[in-house]
Amino acid sequence: MHLATNTKAVVTDVDAASLLQVRELDEQGQFEAAITALRRMARNGDAAAMCLLAKRLLIGQNAPHDPGEAIGLLAAAVERNHGEAAAQMATLAAAGAWMPQDWSAALDFLVQGAEAGSLRAQDQLLLLADETSDARNTEVARQSINWRALRDEVNLQAWIDPALTRQPLCESPRIRRAQSFASLQICGWLIGLALGKVRPAMMYNGIGSHFTAERTNSDYFFDIVSADVIVAALRQRIASLLKMPTFAMEPPQILHYAVGQQLKAHYDHIGGAGGYGGERIATFLLYLNGDYEGGELDFPKVGLRLKAKAGDGIYFSNVDHGGLPDKLTLHCGLEVTKGEKWVFSQWIHDRTFTGSM
Repeated sequence: MHLATNTKAVVTDVDAASLLQVRELDEQGQFEAAITALRRMARNGDAAAMCLLAKRLLIGQNAPHDPGEAIGLLAAAVERNHGEAAAQMATLAAAGAWMPQDWSAALDFLVQGAEAGSLRAQDQLLLLADETSDARNTEVARQSINWRALRDEVNLQAWIDPALTRQPLCESPRIRRAQSFASLQICGWLIGLALGKVRPAMMYNGIGSHFTAERTNSDYFFDIVSADVIVAALRQRIASLLKMPTFAMEPPQILHYAVGQQLKAHYDHIGGAGGYGGERIATFLLYLNGDYEGGELDFPKVGLRLKAKAGDGIYFSNVDHGGLPDKLTLHCGLEVTKGEKWVFSQWIHDRTFTGSM
């Protein structure tokens, strides 16, 4: 028994040292050598290396973009009881990324991850089951949780297709409010995902993105690795509310406004710029907090100024009834005068969006 324990500890130390070497190679810009090292460790059965390599292959992060190989690596890591690999597989299943969308399978993967000790998987199951009390959020309490039983408490129908009231705010352009679209706990979770990761935001004009003095806020874009089942469920909820498919959605983002920051008057429609034949036909905004001053959403051409509560969704059409860019949708995010403002933003196109989450 003592020998087995010591041997396991030595292997763990070696693996940790190898992963540290991969990080050093990345810092030196030797990405190909880092990938080679990860492949060698993965071939030797290192589940942590499998998971790390898979994440890089999923999004082409200083590595080839190879989702097929990535999924194979994740599956092998899950077989070795790697919790983070199971959590990542849950995201893929929930998003329908390179596999059929399967919410039940996503929850099963979260259970596997939670049982293997993944805090990421455990936190998501607690949120999905609406079990977010502080009493459940301690290491001791989690050791006694039956994660499979908790998974059975998740009401998937209420999550992805809830009964929400659409409050008309304006008919021309079409602007609506969905009160209590998400819980305060979910809003806090989303803010936590973006904390420390926001970067100065750019403007997209249909051809490319660029910095502009008109936009002084920051943002954080999700990809399939940084997203999770919660994000996928919210996108499905948006799809249900707007009667638009998730495959027409751009990758979602978190917008952050500090004091003095704003986004001046602009349009979200892109009108086929740059040869793109499609159009952003709708914008959905989920307000993640309300403890700030200023920062209203202003539609100057129709005299409408809005400030939503935390958890409320505001959405509007960027095109008119004929499908043409609606010039009445000119809008801006006014300057924040106190506190900070957090918003989850989702654009929806009139066709399949070729970029991946």
